[in-house]
Amino acid sequence: MADQALVQSDRWTLWAPVAFGIGAALYLSLPAEPLVAVAFLALAAAGGLVLAVSRWSLGKPLTIALTLAAFMLAGFAAGKLRTQSVRAPIAPAGGGVRAIEGFVVDVASPGQGGPRLLLAPIQVSGLSAAETPIRVRVTLQDDDVLPAPGTVISLRGMLNAPPPPASPGSYDFARDAFFDGIGGVGFALTPVREVQGAPPPWRLDLEMKINAARWALAKQIVGEMGPESGGLAAAMVTGHEAFIPKEQVEALRASGLAHIVSISGLHMAIVGGFTFALVRLGVAAWPWLALRVSSKKVAAIVGLAAVGGYLILSGAPSPAERAAITAGAAFFAILVDRRAISLHTLAIAALAIMIFQPEAVTEPGFQMSFAATTALVALAEAWPRPAKEINTPWPIRIVQGVGVWMAASLGASFVAGLATGPFAMQHFNRVATFGLAANLLVAPISSFLMMPALAIGAVLAPLGLGGVP
Repeated sequence: MADQALVQSDRWTLWAPVAFGIGAALYLSLPAEPLVAVAFLALAAAGGLVLAVSRWSLGKPLTIALTLAAFMLAGFAAGKLRTQSVRAPIAPAGGGVRAIEGFVVDVASPGQGGPRLLLAPIQVSGLSAAETPIRVRVTLQDDDVLPAPGTVISLRGMLNAPPPPASPGSYDFARDAFFDGIGGVGFALTPVREVQGAPPPWRLDLEMKINAARWALAKQIVGEMGPESGGLAAAMVTGHEAFIPKEQVEALRASGLAHIVSISGLHMAIVGGFTFALVRLGVAAWPWLALRVSSKKVAAIVGLAAVGGYLILSGAPSPAERAAITAGAAFFAILVDRRAISLHTLAIAALAIMIFQPEAVTEPGFQMSFAATTALVALAEAWPRPAKEINTPWPIRIVQGVGVWMAASLGASFVAGLATGPFAMQHFNRVATFGLAANLLVAPISSFLMMPALAIGAVLAPLGLGGVP
């Protein structure tokens, strides 16, 4: 361990987000909620350590240790301050049947019980305005027609606080719901009725209009392609999983391909990378422009805009937000003449995510995505780069390229699976036995065919030209 610490001392900055995450995890694992003053004391202590390191020459080992301790204290403080900022009313348990009236904010992913809606309650019987949660998630009856976002609905149903973990150390839905602003979950006992309501606040109105456009696009995709393949396409473009047949969902989970329908790093990388390559090719094809601007930086700016647009189109779920920040860090690195794909860029992205969402350290998606990405970037750093031959005949270059691509795909899938396997065992008690083979077969199709075509189709859909892509 001492030898490893000595080796890592030259790259200690890569451990800053690790220390920050440990601090946030320590806060989230406390048995009781500390006072807000504790967060400010932790920040003051972190500032004191940084000041001591900058003022005095303490030697490299002690300097690194104190700096990482400062990051850990900052992570602890960030966790507490984040909790204070999102605190909202939570529905009481055992409230019985309630009349609920509210705005449909979005159509949530269906659960085991059926289709679900995310609502912004206007009023809930038995609860005062101060006691009413700002968001609730309600499971509908199977034969209910899903209303579009922006609709005001009324129903009667059971409403309770988000449930705690089913067993010690298992998934804590209540914690995730708390940080998502969801203060109640329940199920409808009566059919949904559309009613008239007062105009919503402008922020809620904007959110619902974006979600309504996403929902309309998802329905258009399913209408053109049919539910058998359109459900998967709609989920990959808009994040709406309501149209995917249940047997497909189970097949994706069993084969280790469920990540395809969860909009995250893969989707952001494909959309951003596809846009980046297309714009850079376009600039290079225009000699007048290519001589006057940096094609790489122009492509990075457009790629950044594409990632932002896709984040909005997908409904900005937490995995997509994390992926967008990571992609944004890579494009920003290009703009400031730094390596886009490096462990330092990844460390900056992880730190940025945890500053705004310290609770992410407890989420399987965050743990698995950064475990996989870190392993892949480390693989890219260690991957041998042989010298390229000059004037090699193109048939030989094609054969060499296919060989290198196959070896890289095999290595990447193996390394990513090895990195995420322990997390899958811990959180889900399952391992996809054929995950490596399935991803090797599906990754080229989803990366180079499905996602680019779906992206072009989504852009052209408002013009009525999205069918062919």
